[in-house]
Amino acid sequence: MESLDSWLAVAECAAREAGSILRGGGTVDLREVTFSDRHDVKLRADIDSERHIRALLGRETPYPVVGEEEGGDASLTQRYEPYWVVDPLDGTFNYLRGSPHCCVSIGLMRGETPVLGVVHDFHTGECFAGIVAEGLRLNGEPFVPEWARSREEAALQTGFPTGMSKGSAELHDFVARVQTYKKVRMVGSAALALAYVAAGRADVYYESSIRLWDVAAGLALVQAAGGVVRMRAAAGGKALAYDIWAAGRAEFLPE
Repeated sequence: MESLDSWLAVAECAAREAGSILRGGGTVDLREVTFSDRHDVKLRADIDSERHIRALLGRETPYPVVGEEEGGDASLTQRYEPYWVVDPLDGTFNYLRGSPHCCVSIGLMRGETPVLGVVHDFHTGECFAGIVAEGLRLNGEPFVPEWARSREEAALQTGFPTGMSKGSAELHDFVARVQTYKKVRMVGSAALALAYVAAGRADVYYESSIRLWDVAAGLALVQAAGGVVRMRAAAGGKALAYDIWAAGRAEFLPE
């Protein structure tokens, strides 16, 4: 690969441009619902944002893209070559309802290994960016997080992704996994939740059956900041679905 700094700059530019579209909207109704079912919703905003990001990445880089809206080659996770993973609007339901907890998420991966990531909160203007093992940046400046010292003091970010079964057994297992932490928070955006862990605003992240585009950039951010990640394919064989733990300290993770 060429300089990772160059690719990080391209990803940040794409995220900021998409964020500008999502924040402004122009004459287009970005909150137009294009799909809705019992647990999910898609908007015109998702499609327009991803197409803009794909066009920019296609012009500036040689790597393929896997995106939430227009898909991509799932076999890239099994091949050790670079590819982009894009969630053009993470937190779509929040965006629809006017909640500010949503963002643009762009990650670069090799196989199942995060390389770099950008998460842009277009409401606050914050842009979290980082290359694994090279440090976290917030709005272009180096940022060193401060995490809790013990699990008993730790805050956990989590959520119920669309693909997660919500039967009584699954919910009982979920409670058992999260009840050892001091606080549990759900912001409705996996990418933002991971960015908050990377920045020390929370200490741990956990979700099951979450799709790769939701977490690729955030996992890179956590590792860039010095944290740890556990990632395994989710049960059921759904493509690009993973059970994810990420934390500022290894001792925050379950045994």
